Amino acid sequence: MIHIRKTTLIVAFVYAAFFSSYGKVNEVEEIKNIVKVYNRIVIEESKNERHRDIRTFVKMMEEIATHDIARKLYIWIQSWHENGLFMNAKLNSIKFRAVNIKDKIAEVVTEENWTYGYFDRRINKQVLPQTRIYYKVRYRLKKLKDRWLITDIRVLQEKNEAGGKK
Repeated sequence: MIHIRKTTLIVAFVYAAFFSSYGKVNEVEEIKNIVKVYNRIVIEESKNERHRDIRTFVKMMEEIATHDIARKLYIWIQSWHENGLFMNAKLNSIKFRAVNIKDKIAEVVTEENWTYGYFDRRINKQVLPQTRIYYKVRYRLKKLKDRWLITDIRVLQEKNEAGGKK
């Protein structure tokens, strides 16, 4: 009986060690996916004519971002839409340069290559031409209620197609 308990404890310990190290890998992938989903939402919502109210938008984003981040994005998108402008954007590439996790805080640094322009639907005309932009971005996330949420986003570097910094 004692031998079975020891074997069970050893097996449980090996499983725990394996899954805890595997869990870190999963957390890194989970965090990367959250950043990708955030960028996909920026792309889709910026060109979408359907106007959600702010509560619906924030609720839609509650799985990936805090209410503050969701509200900031909503206000940014709606400020363009209220002026008839819709962004046609494409994330050409995203490279994760760092994903650092310490306790319940994560910091992610990406290099993102975007192409975007603005179309005025009121006059049915491209008003800001397609431009290629490079961004180096820092995302901060916090683990709340067993899920990672974006709490802060900062553009660390920005260069347009011609190489000029903004």
